[in-house]
Amino acid sequence: MNKLLSLLMAGFIAGYAAAQCSEPTSVKIMLIGDSWASFMNIDQTFNTALKNWGHSGYRYISNTTVAENGTETNDFLTASKLNAIKTLFAQHPNIKVVHMSIGGNDFLGDWKKSFSPGKTDTLFMQVKGRLLAIVDSLKSFKPGVHIVWSGYCYPNFREVIQTSGLGSAHPFYDTWQKMEFPEFIEINSLLNRVSDSVAAYAAGDPQFHFVPAMGILQYTFGQTTPLGVPPGGTFQPYTVPLPYGDPNYPSNKNSMRDYFLTKDCFHLSPTAYLDFIEYQMQKFYHKFLMDDFYALSDSAYTGSVSSQGNVTPDVLIGEQGGEVFAAHLSFQTNSLQNKPIARASVFLRRESLSGSNPVNANLQLKIKSGSFSGSASIEAADFSAAGDAVGSACVYGVSNADKKWFRLDLPASFYPYISNQHPVQITIAPAQGFTGGRVKLSGATDPDFAPVLNVVYQQNVGVDDAVNAETANVFPNPASDYLQLETNGSEIHAVTLYDITGRSYPTALLDDNRISTVHLNAGHYFVIVTTSQGILTARFVKE
Repeated sequence: MNKLLSLLMAGFIAGYAAAQCSEPTSVKIMLIGDSWASFMNIDQTFNTALKNWGHSGYRYISNTTVAENGTETNDFLTASKLNAIKTLFAQHPNIKVVHMSIGGNDFLGDWKKSFSPGKTDTLFMQVKGRLLAIVDSLKSFKPGVHIVWSGYCYPNFREVIQTSGLGSAHPFYDTWQKMEFPEFIEINSLLNRVSDSVAAYAAGDPQFHFVPAMGILQYTFGQTTPLGVPPGGTFQPYTVPLPYGDPNYPSNKNSMRDYFLTKDCFHLSPTAYLDFIEYQMQKFYHKFLMDDFYALSDSAYTGSVSSQGNVTPDVLIGEQGGEVFAAHLSFQTNSLQNKPIARASVFLRRESLSGSNPVNANLQLKIKSGSFSGSASIEAADFSAAGDAVGSACVYGVSNADKKWFRLDLPASFYPYISNQHPVQITIAPAQGFTGGRVKLSGATDPDFAPVLNVVYQQNVGVDDAVNAETANVFPNPASDYLQLETNGSEIHAVTLYDITGRSYPTALLDDNRISTVHLNAGHYFVIVTTSQGILTARFVKE
């Protein structure tokens, strides 16, 4: 690294310290329904998808009672199923959404291709009525909860069965026979009609959501070898239009679950279930699971700047040929509320990597309230311009694979500079001394994949709230370097320190529910802990 580059980097990283990282976890999704829910529970599909989209601290919950093979809509209107769902709500009060896969068995078991349009309509209305009754029950259990109907992808009965060599011995032959051997277009058209009706209902209910994804496996798998039955033919991955794909074709046989002796006709492989849910992450969950406020990076001012003064709309982090690249992001925060910030994060999606991966816990960040060089535009001077605060971020999610997301949890020193008074600009550079690799991240032109600034507000608590709050257990007391917090298993949302004059002190939660007290002067303090179960408070002495 040449002398000029060393001086530039020394200016960029001055004042940085390694981030102390510990990621709390919280259950946000309940998974219920039929065999599709059961297989997704077995495959841990949601936890993988959440991590792949940067939400690695979030989890789903399910069990074999609420996600059970063979269940129909009627089953989820029985006391046993409803009580099991109530229990999960009680055990996991932070659940925001119920992901519900139900209704497929109603049609696979009852519908026949010879049904008249009127008879099909009657079956359809009966199933939809029971589906909406389940939705109403879920809303009554937890007011404000959101419900996602999972929907289904195109099945593949004819090709799987007729090319299996098993004939009528195939495990799904009886199901196909009961439906009177429908062609692809017939059963796919039924699925599309059901899906369109649910989508129309979801458009009028702000708590109910549906992401149509019937053709998603045609899209991700393609049909690169000729279909084994009529209409034959091929098409490449990522070419059919979503959400319908081509209803004349099934989902690719290779996307069906593999039982070694044969393939399934309706249930998906672990990879295919992940494709299915990740598309729903893209279209719904990723933004829904953001917290109190989020903003997409402004496409006009998103790109990167280098140590050699080069500016590009590509979002780059790393070093190549002696040139260091820092990502440059700009966020409009005018709709941010005037509340103290408990946590702030940036979500980024990796496009490609050349050489070694620069993304680690020692990424060097700067933040500026307004703009680094006096102009919102990306300029060469932004690389070495001073920030209002500098620091390292904790890295979570998946940073070592293309098309996956990682999350940078920003240091608490950045929070005062995130406000509704000015836009926020952030630059992200590799760790000091890093060489030999450069990562390209998704830019801001596609809102599905644009960088995201996510903010969690502190609860409106202060010293006066300590009067009626329950007492937390803290130790050691007196404290020297750190204070351990005990909350009886409740998730910690925010921690605030006050001295006896009422002055507050910024505090970041460390690993194992600890906070640092190194920065405090000797004296008496209050600690106020906002948890998922309420407010806890304690007094302690700093030595």
